[in-house]
Amino acid sequence: MAETFTGENRRGLIRDFAARLKHPQLFFLAASVFVIDLFVPDLIPFVDEILLGLLTVFLGRLRRPEPGPAGAAEPRVKNVTPPDQEPRR
Repeated sequence: MAETFTGENRRGLIRDFAARLKHPQLFFLAASVFVIDLFVPDLIPFVDEILLGLLTVFLGRLRRPEPGPAGAAEPRVKNVTPPDQEPRR
């Protein structure tokens, strides 16, 4: 059965997308300026639209770091000491 996108479903999708972003307010600001800039005439066509579009895509790809295992307060430190040597103290 096909799912219809009601207003609440769309808001939930946008909320979920924004929750994964590192800087959601900056992303939505850049996206808003990009949409407004599409309708404002300028001297050199498409240059600022391309730059704002690239900035929006860049900000949309920045994600928050994934959380570690449950209950882990700090990230695990990888032990790179060879097994035949004792660690320095």
